[in-house]
Amino acid sequence: MNIDELNQLRQVACETAVAAGKLAREMWSQPRHIQQKGFRDLVTDADFAAQHQITQTIRAKFPTHGFLTEEEDSELPESGPVIWIIDPIDGTTNYSRNVPEFCISIAACMPQAEGYQPLAAAIYDPMRQELFSAAKGQGATLQIGDASPRATAVSTVDSTENAVLALDWSSSADKRTSILELVAELMHNSFTVRAIGTAALAMAWVAAGRVDTYINLRLRPWDVAAALLLVQESGGAVTTLKGNPIVWDVAGMTCLVSNGRLQLNI
Repeated sequence: MNIDELNQLRQVACETAVAAGKLAREMWSQPRHIQQKGFRDLVTDADFAAQHQITQTIRAKFPTHGFLTEEEDSELPESGPVIWIIDPIDGTTNYSRNVPEFCISIAACMPQAEGYQPLAAAIYDPMRQELFSAAKGQGATLQIGDASPRATAVSTVDSTENAVLALDWSSSADKRTSILELVAELMHNSFTVRAIGTAALAMAWVAAGRVDTYINLRLRPWDVAAALLLVQESGGAVTTLKGNPIVWDVAGMTCLVSNGRLQLNI
């Protein structure tokens, strides 16, 4: 895929993410219709509304492309030369409780035998009007409001005692126990630990150098796809806890997101 095609995908991802973010922000102060779609797993009417707006916009521009979305939609094609991996609101629990930590995550990916190769991506924080975006081989940027985009870069922190570590909890008891064990091991050797509540935004913050690493033991492709490209294009790395390439799995995957300099020894 040439640079012009990559940039087109990036532009559509950005425009669509910002539009969905505007919708989510408009619905922010309205009464929420909240459903529980699984154990410790919520969805709101804003998730469905944002996803519908995103997918309809993309389908109008790229009718042959496929989709992998957090919210199930049997009307969406699942295959195509490009797969759009979408989380309409990442951080739904925060959103449902009016905690202003959530984002829209959109990635255009090339399907591969063992997963996906992100080609272009956008993550938008509508409460701060922060747009993170990237295209493969073209670097990553952060645009705040109407200001000019600036290149993002991971932090240069190389020691855990100076590191800001971020994490999030899984819904399952065994994963929560494992995270607690990791926190107990790491917290006294790091500067501080933060639980963000939105994986995609936390990973974008790694890309921007705001936090130095992020750990989550059960992420889905829509949590990871856009942020993975942002981190890589900003000089960081997304691996398993042991430093191996992540294995794409809709059921969940373990991710260690870092600036590529820290050795956590976990």
